[in-house]
Amino acid sequence: MLSIDLFTDKYVPKSFEEFIGNVEVVERARVWAKNWQDGKSSKPLFFYGNPGIGKTTLAYLIAKEFNWQLFEMNASDLRDKVSIEKVAGGATANSSLFGSKRLVLIDEIDGLSSKDRGGMSAVLSIIKTATNPVVLIANDVYADKSLAGVRSACELLDFKKINYLSIAKRLREICALEGIIFEDDAVKELAKNCAGDYRSALLDTQSLAPSITMAGVKALSFRERKEKIFPVMAKIFKGKSIKEVKDAVDGTDVSLDMISLWVEENIPRQYDSVDAAAAFDSLSKSDIFNGRIMNRQHWGFLKYSIPLATSGVTLARSKDYHSFIPMAFPSILSSLSSSSSKREARKSIAAKIGEKMHCSRKEAIKDLPFITEILHSDRFAKSFTCYFGLDEGDLAFLFNKKSDNSQIEELVKEAKKMEKEIVLEKLHGKQSTLFG
Repeated sequence: MLSIDLFTDKYVPKSFEEFIGNVEVVERARVWAKNWQDGKSSKPLFFYGNPGIGKTTLAYLIAKEFNWQLFEMNASDLRDKVSIEKVAGGATANSSLFGSKRLVLIDEIDGLSSKDRGGMSAVLSIIKTATNPVVLIANDVYADKSLAGVRSACELLDFKKINYLSIAKRLREICALEGIIFEDDAVKELAKNCAGDYRSALLDTQSLAPSITMAGVKALSFRERKEKIFPVMAKIFKGKSIKEVKDAVDGTDVSLDMISLWVEENIPRQYDSVDAAAAFDSLSKSDIFNGRIMNRQHWGFLKYSIPLATSGVTLARSKDYHSFIPMAFPSILSSLSSSSSKREARKSIAAKIGEKMHCSRKEAIKDLPFITEILHSDRFAKSFTCYFGLDEGDLAFLFNKKSDNSQIEELVKEAKKMEKEIVLEKLHGKQSTLFG
């Protein structure tokens, strides 16, 4: 029976050995904590890196391993000097009730800014005078110039993305423990799709249970792509200013090519004919610049192509559209996805034909209609199948039938029999030459 607990809580590392990835960072943090435990004060640690790779988890693990009381505060919630000094000041200067060390964890330090009424200066003052170990956490340690003083007062530990093979190995272990049926390739794909975010991989694994298949993983990736693209599309088609659109585009990890496909698909759905014409005009100019980028390798043209494909479409709107019309997934991507297996089959057959005919795969593809026509002839079907080494899958594609079709199975059987006869005949000929 599957657990109802979140996997992110249930499978949190219980020791340094169970921690996945960033081995050097983990070892350095362990040595740092050991020094504090032995009475040797050290500079605060500053963990930084992408979300979901274990920064906060490692801080919790340090407190657990060394039996320290954990005092956690979120710097982005306590935004002014007075509140930060009041909460964190006492924690850094005092020991716990039983005299052990107290680990002070200051999370989301990059959430503070110069507008936060002395909050950053208060943090800097605290970490310089702390008599307890302190760990700070941020996604981007270089996000704000005001972090410069804090950076210099701490030891920076950069958390790299976790290798997908390490994530896949752990996911397989969890699937075995939870009784989840899985396809090995699907687990690998799931690990790749999380882009080093182990926490995300755990949540996806639990959402796909009780079975993880390649189809389920692909559906999940399409869902996530939609969830990330929707806010950007809303800004492009409903936004009020260029800055608003630019911030949305800059803040997403969806590629600009993908954004352009979504925009192209949804212009006629979101705008009337007049505004749609103006929007397509802007999009076409963006496409012209993209062509020049590819031909000349001059990437400076991006400063024109990106705004034309995004803000240009927003400015093409002559009025506001208040009715809600859902965004449509690009039809070209749906077509490509559904035909991907056919394209791979065509390439595989062309490679076999090209090898025998001493031509490129591209040239062999041109001959496929001719080969297919010959295969429909009872006279040549067996010999052609044998000569090119075609299997059930190849013939199923060429005949537009299922691979377990009795006609195809019989043809492959006869072709293999012919191949065996040819091999034996050649072998017999060589023996006659040697002993004749």
